Amino acid sequence: MPFIFGFGLILTTVLLLMPSYAAPKAFDFWDKAQHSLVFVALALAGLIAFPSRLTAVCLGLCFYGGLMEMCQSLLTTTRHGDVVDWLADSAGIAVGLVFYLIGDKISRKFAINKIAA
Repeated sequence: MPFIFGFGLILTTVLLLMPSYAAPKAFDFWDKAQHSLVFVALALAGLIAFPSRLTAVCLGLCFYGGLMEMCQSLLTTTRHGDVVDWLADSAGIAVGLVFYLIGDKISRKFAINKIAA
């Protein structure tokens, strides 16, 4: 799973920094949903890959999201950094964490029930 997490980070970096020829819209719902969904997936991959490092994964992804927004402003001419995109990234991380914790709780319950049976 660490490979999948690393691949996801590389793919996300490429996608966030590749040229965009569409005019950016500050409150475009679909753009914010895309940011959130990507970071839900990254959070889940990271949390599954490093289950003993939940805080580090979540904070690291928050930092990564902010860094990508800064890189879009500083390193590209067709993209711009957006605080609202970073908030969407952070919301996706939070949702990913909730999904992970629910899944972990369910899997532990089934594991305990299997042992008891």
